[in-house]
Amino acid sequence: MNTNTDLLRQVEELTAREAIRDCIQRFCRALDRLDRELLASVFHADAQLDYGSIYRGGVEGFVEVAMQFQGAMRDTHHQVGNVLIEIHADEARAESYVHAHHVIAQSDGLMELTVGARYLDRFERRGGQWRIAFRTEVLDWGRMVPIGERWFEDNEQMSKGLRSREDLSYRFLES
Repeated sequence: MNTNTDLLRQVEELTAREAIRDCIQRFCRALDRLDRELLASVFHADAQLDYGSIYRGGVEGFVEVAMQFQGAMRDTHHQVGNVLIEIHADEARAESYVHAHHVIAQSDGLMELTVGARYLDRFERRGGQWRIAFRTEVLDWGRMVPIGERWFEDNEQMSKGLRSREDLSYRFLES
């Protein structure tokens, strides 16, 4: 038989899990829409990141590096699945599988870089907000292949995503 205290604890844990998942998903959206403000918002101001030789340091520098790296791509698509979250009071650890597609324009044509990786995050709840306090990423696999077809470029039947706050999703979600 559950007591009110048990139910409250369960609701708090479910709320924390949802806030953590939302933070992870906002990170992906920020990369794909090249949204600096959104990207910074998923981290505590004093968070640290370790991306090996790509970047080690604080949030401000990471946002700059990420915007340059992702902005050099013609388009990107980050999708997260298999999120494992372990919560201990006001701290949580999460492992999130990510499948990322990147289209890179090169002098000899388009290349697709596809990566399977995992985000390893330490979250902290401060002032009621769950945000990332530390992140590292582990690459599990990757491949780069030429894109021979031009279906996306030639298809004018549907709206295309924009890599900015001008993307249709911003207006849609705000209405």
